[in-house]
This record gives sequence, structure tokens and C-alpha cells, in this order.
Amino acid sequence: MAALPLSLRPTTVASLSPPPVLVPPINFALVAPGVYRSGHPNRRNFGFLARLGLKTVVYVEDGDEYRKDGADFVAQHGLTLHRFDLSDEEALFTPSGRARLYQALAVLLDTRNHPLLVHDDTGKAAVTLVCALVRCFQAWALTAVYAEGDMFAGAGGSEGGGVGNAGREFIAMFDPTSVVLDRGHVPPWARARGL
Repeated sequence: MAALPLSLRPTTVASLSPPPVLVPPINFALVAPGVYRSGHPNRRNFGFLARLGLKTVVYVEDGDEYRKDGADFVAQHGLTLHRFDLSDEEALFTPSGRARLYQALAVLLDTRNHPLLVHDDTGKAAVTLVCALVRCFQAWALTAVYAEGDMFAGAGGSEGGGVGNAGREFIAMFDPTSVVLDRGHVPPWARARGL
């Protein structure tokens, strides 16, 4: 009688190693193909993030330095790190604040940077505002944009970390055509506004 091929031989539970535990960062979600959002990742999240095949990390929170464990992950995986301080919603109404935001959106809406992770510290405030503006490129209704933001941060930032009144006002007035993008690399899902 011929022996069974290795793949068909019975195994014991003791011989099987458990699969690795994969833990996504807090408030992790898919925004659109190639774009993910979250709070600040930590060491427990790196195995999960490594499986996404990221090229780029976009940090949209204030901070003197990017956390060391995150910087090590970025370096070890050859990722590009972009930092844009978008934590002050009032600054979005100034030329310099708006320019910083538009630079961040240009990175997010360039397929050469995909797949990418955009994050702030909690996954609630600045990243929610940025993702809301991405939804504007997709021609989402304003009520749907706000509802998605509330899902991550609570209604109107009621939990102390979401998009506040100034951010909501900016979202309502935002014109996607005012952002200069490399038209040859805009993802198809972001072309709803005739870009």
C-alpha cells in the first residue's frame, strides 16, 4: 500500500503552530481601495500592518517627533512617512493651514503612494476630517460624510476627540477642485467630481 502524500497525512494538534495574532490599530478601517485610516499604530499592530503591503504612512497630528516604534517600523519596511499637522481646525481657514491640508490630500489621492495608512493619535479627529474630505472627492452627501465621522468619533466630537464645529464648517464649504492633483495618478474612485 502506498503512503499518503504529506499533505493528506493526519496531523496532531500539538504539531500545528497557532497562527499569528493580528491586531489592527485602534479605529482602523478601509477608506477606499489603497487607503486605510487609524489611530497611531503600536508594536502590537505591526504584524497586521505588514500584511497590507503599505508604501506610505501619513501622520496628520501635531507632535515634535514620530513615535520611535512607529519610526522603526517605517524604516524596517522601507515606507515613506509624510507628516502634516492638521490638528488645529481653525488653521484650515488660513492660507498656510489650507496649503498643508491640500498637500496631505495630494499625497492621499496619488496612486503612486498606495497602499497607504493615514492616521492621527486616536483615529478620531484630524484623520476623520481628512477622510471626510476624501469622501467629498467621491461626491458623498454631506449627511453621509458627517455620519461616517460620527461613527469614529461621536456626534460632533462629543467624546472630546472628533471633528468640531470649525472642521464641520470647513467640510461643508470644501471644493475638491481647489486641490491641485497629479491627474495621471488620481485613483478612479476619487473622480466623482469630474477630476
